[in-house]
Amino acid sequence: MIAMDDLTKPWRTFPLTTFSIPSSLISDVFDDREKVRKIGYVGRAAAIFRVEEIMIYADDSKDNAEYINSLLQYQETPPYLRKKIIKIDPKLRLAGLLQPLKSVHHVPESFGANIREGVVISSNDIKSVVDVGMKKHVIVYKHLPIGKRITVVLKKELDNSYIGIPIDRNSIDIYWGFTTKIFKDMKELLQFLKSCGYLVICASKKGEMIYEVENILSKELKMYNKLNVVFGGPKLDVDEIAQKSGININDYCNHIVNFVPRQGVESIRTEEAVLIVLAILNYLKERPKA
Repeated sequence: MIAMDDLTKPWRTFPLTTFSIPSSLISDVFDDREKVRKIGYVGRAAAIFRVEEIMIYADDSKDNAEYINSLLQYQETPPYLRKKIIKIDPKLRLAGLLQPLKSVHHVPESFGANIREGVVISSNDIKSVVDVGMKKHVIVYKHLPIGKRITVVLKKELDNSYIGIPIDRNSIDIYWGFTTKIFKDMKELLQFLKSCGYLVICASKKGEMIYEVENILSKELKMYNKLNVVFGGPKLDVDEIAQKSGININDYCNHIVNFVPRQGVESIRTEEAVLIVLAILNYLKERPKA
């Protein structure tokens, strides 16, 4: 059991961490329940290692990309808000199989956090009423669209409500979940990452061994503001997907790294690779300077 005090310690360390997965993540699975579990493992790994955005690039099917996106968004939404802001969708019929995140913004009222995710349930020109999953609603003195999801800070408790103010989730000093974004293919993804100044690391068994670039990565992780790790799929490695997209992976990646030297299996599943790579990068980010 993780205490609330541990979850609310300042966590924001550079670089901002994101990763990219292919829509083919679920292409080798024909059971819908197993597809949901695979996606759930990815979301769970993202939350464990404080990933702020998961990028999905379509390498086989736009439908698969949208399916993965819908389930990850559902998983990230606080349980007390899901029925209020997520519409009934056939793609979500097995969403109950997703592993719970239990991040700070998901915790129940008993934890007493003064920052809450909520949904606007009524509004006029003077104020809005926000449901934050507590016994009392929050009053925000601002007109907001009904049905909008917002983050609020509780400033004052009244007899029947709280007074709160909306804030940007990026300004919060504790981990507050992830967002998602879809790209039409790997080329669009990599061009976006390059134009936005990300440190781009491609995970591949064809890359340099992690112990060969460990010290370089450790230094670069403290130099860049944004990091993205690009993963391949169950059938094609990152360089093969790039070639299929008509690009050379070396033109976009700062490093191609084998994070599992001498792996004992023929192939590592994408959801397994996500957990392994994020764990190693988390160690490199967090270890004290020599």
